[in-house]
Parts: sequence; structure tokens; C-alpha cells
Amino acid sequence: MVNDPFEDVVGADHCYVPADESLDGVPVSMVVCPGTAEEVAACLAKARESGRPIVPSGAGSKLAWGNRAEAKALVRVDLTRLGEQIKLQAEEGIVTVQAGVPVETLEHAAAERGKRTLLCTLYPGATVGGTIAVDPSGLEFAPDWRLRNDVLGLQVAHPDGQLERCGGQVVKNVTGFDLVRLYCGSFGTLGVITEATLRLRPLPEARRLLCRDFETRETAFTVSRELLPCEPRAAVLRPQGNAARLLWRWEGVEADVTQRARGPEGARLEAADWAQVCAEAAGLAPRPEATIRIRVSARASDVSAICTELVDLAGQASLRLALPLVGVVVAEVPEATLLQILERAREQRWTVFVERATLEQKARIDVFWPSPEALPLMRALKQRFDPERILSPGRFVGGI
Repeated sequence: MVNDPFEDVVGADHCYVPADESLDGVPVSMVVCPGTAEEVAACLAKARESGRPIVPSGAGSKLAWGNRAEAKALVRVDLTRLGEQIKLQAEEGIVTVQAGVPVETLEHAAAERGKRTLLCTLYPGATVGGTIAVDPSGLEFAPDWRLRNDVLGLQVAHPDGQLERCGGQVVKNVTGFDLVRLYCGSFGTLGVITEATLRLRPLPEARRLLCRDFETRETAFTVSRELLPCEPRAAVLRPQGNAARLLWRWEGVEADVTQRARGPEGARLEAADWAQVCAEAAGLAPRPEATIRIRVSARASDVSAICTELVDLAGQASLRLALPLVGVVVAEVPEATLLQILERAREQRWTVFVERATLEQKARIDVFWPSPEALPLMRALKQRFDPERILSPGRFVGGI
């Protein structure tokens, strides 16, 4: 019996044929579990030589995101064995970590040193590499509160079998073309992240969770704008029919948080209630049957209009939550309304990410809507980094 080429790299114990596994209807013919960055690069080289497209994965919490792969079958490269090394340098304000380390594990280790990262913590089990590759939106709001701003350096494997390092291990170390930000949020279509160096931020001394109920969404939006000068760390609006509940979080030193909490009136919110909001934001809460989950993004001032449009097209029950300071609305809409919503978004110059849809809908649309003006440049970069289209072919914007 001839060994599969991947077995020559990772060994037979770390290479198997899954039972009835698929990704958006595309069968997964093999799962490969490399244990080092060098093995990841070697696996990509084997995939390129044999013409077998691959999709990298961590815990798989967001593996179903993205367009349907343009492939007859896929090899899934599971990076969870790269999940042991965490090199914390709290005094320097940085951490270097393998891609397969769970985000919760890293955040716990950082918290013991009074630190944290900007990695999104909404998705249970999510890994560092997968979180950077997808760059999901969290609930936090601040002008510089973006993960891509805090990823200082990466080690990335490419289909030619080479490992590349970009960025560095200090905050001010970027010269020339910023490859780090290019990989962040690229859905594994340009390279496979094997290691990351992240900025560490101090844990806040104090937190306050508050909430307030309103008879109308518009009143809640008005109050949310009053929060902005006080710089809340997060604000979430949960529609309840025509009414709404506004929840927000203060963070900082104790005296500052106490002072800001004297601002817009609100009742103390229990941590369990905030956890429910986090579950809703991650799509983990119970959901209506036969619905499609979307995230509509625009300017913060457009959030009220987005909610109105979604209610007109899909009904009151479609609204799940809104981030009034960030400019995002999450909704669960009937399949029959999706194309209307996408067209309305194009007219209003809003962007839509279709987070969950049926296979039939994914075959008809680009889940990243509409295509950006930079799409020709993005396709050129894909051609430069992955000319044989081995890495997650078709799963990113515009079928990249």
C-alpha cells in the first residue's frame, strides 16, 4: 500500500481520512495534523505538488464562514498540535504564541501578568491563528481597538514550502509593505499562520456593566450617542420588538470608571446577562429556524437606518443586536429576503457579511458583499502568493 504524501511529512498517526466530513458541501478527503511550523510548510508543498487544495483550521469555530470553496475535494490542515508555546514578555508588552494555542489559554496566561490582548474572545475554543486569519468583530469600541493594529509579527507558511517571518517583536518595527496586516483577515488564502507576536495591553483596574430599557429603538440610539464622549469600552443594543435594551461597559482605573458611571443613567447589569449578549454576538444563542445570519456594517450614524431597512424587509424579529458605536447590525433574516437586503445594502453603500447561509444561497452570492473597489489588487496578490490556488480557493472576497 502506497503512503499518502502527507504521511511522509507528519506520520501516519497524524493523518487520517475523515468519515463523511465536508465544508459547504465540498468533501474533505484528508485531515492532516502537523506538529511544527516546518511540517505545515512541507504539507503545503505536498499539496501544491499533488494539486490538492487545502483549507487550514484551528478549533473550527468559524470554519463555515466564507464562500464555498472552488474545489472537488479539500485537505484540511489542522493546526491544533501547534498549541503549546506561549512566550510572554510582560515587561516588554509583547507575547509570541503558536497558532494553535486557544485564545482562552493565552488570555488566562496574560491575565496572570496583568495583561490582555485584542484577540476576540467571543468564540469558545477558537485558536490564535484562526482568530487572526478571520479577524472577527468583537463588541469593543475604540479608535485603535483593532486586532490588526496589535499583531506585530507573524510566521507564515506558503505553498512553495517556505516559512516567512514578517513584522517584528517591537511595536514600532514596520518598514516597507505591511505584510502583517495583509494576512490578518485574509481567511487563509495567502498563507497559513503558524506563529504570531502580539502587543499586550494592561488589564483594566475596574469594570462596570450597566443597562437601560427604552420604549423605542430611536430613544436607545439617542442615548447611545450620549455615551460616546465618555468613551465606553462597549455598547450593545438588543431590540425587543419596537422597544430596546441598551447595555454598555466602562473600563479603566477605579476613579475614572466611577466618574463615568455617573453619566447616562443605567441599572447595574449582571455578568451572566453580558455573557448572553456575547453568545448572541457569536451566533451561539438559540436562533430562528430557516434563517440566514448577516452582519451589516456602515458608519455608526447609519445603524438606526440599517435597523429600519431590515425591519421593513425581514420583520421586527429579524434584528438580533446592534453595535451603535461601531456601526454593525446583526440579523437573522428569512432566505427569501436575502437578495433584496443585499441590493438595498449596495444602494446605501453598506457592506454585508453573510455569516451563515444555505448551500443554495452560497452558490448564488458572494458572502462578502459588495465586492470592494480593491478587488483587482486583491486578486493580483492572490496570484502572486498562491498562483496554483492551493490555499482555500474561492473562499474569500470575490471568489479569491
